[in-house]
Amino acid sequence: MKLSRLYLNALILCIVGVTNSVADSHIEGNGDRIINIIVNDYKSFYSGDRLLRMGIGFGIGALPANTSIDHEIQDWYQDDIRSSTTDDLSDIFKEFGERQFLLPITAVAAALKFADPQSPIANWGAYSLRAYATGTPALLLMQRATGGSRPGETDHKSHWRPFEDDNGVSGHGYVGAVPFLTIARMNEDNKPVKYLAMLASTFTAWSRINDNAHYFSQAALGWYLAYESVDAVFDADAKRQGLTIIPVVSPETVGLSAHIRW
Repeated sequence: MKLSRLYLNALILCIVGVTNSVADSHIEGNGDRIINIIVNDYKSFYSGDRLLRMGIGFGIGALPANTSIDHEIQDWYQDDIRSSTTDDLSDIFKEFGERQFLLPITAVAAALKFADPQSPIANWGAYSLRAYATGTPALLLMQRATGGSRPGETDHKSHWRPFEDDNGVSGHGYVGAVPFLTIARMNEDNKPVKYLAMLASTFTAWSRINDNAHYFSQAALGWYLAYESVDAVFDADAKRQGLTIIPVVSPETVGLSAHIRW
């Protein structure tokens, strides 16, 4: 739990740092705007439809966690798939799930938005940081609420024992998926980039299975929670920008254009 508290404190410091950079830039109203954005992100994440969907998702995850499926997958992978090559790849992809690296990177990228609001890197950082801020409390809660253990850690294995352990959802799988899922959502019209990013978002979760650090269900739930966090942030923006009024000026006409998103 000490690491979890440090994670939350670091996330708060990153958000405060970005907020302070807005205040330092003397852009009137941006501080309130950031608060409103965060509030809307939480409303999107904790909406009734999404909570129902997440309940179904975790219910599906409970099946392999509380039966022999998780253990059979783990034994099969460790005996028949894992090799020195997969270990070398896993060492690379595991780094994308290290919060002490990803939080500062996304915070710095987000801060660039105040110098260049249209920067794709800045937008990627802002969306990723917002997803972390939105989903992290749920991650920490579900890690404890499921109470699963790591492979070889206890006799209970992956079986859920609420509040008896804190490894029921992979933190690395969650942290490592957010940046790539954000790229995927930012490239909805560029299918090759979108699907490559979606694939890449699973690599950190896979590395935890390879390293025998998490069971399949735990890695999958970490990725799934990242997916819902990113989706909530983009949904919040879509609802906020549902109706856009744009002035139209041309040699032939002057008027207004209404753009509705649904």
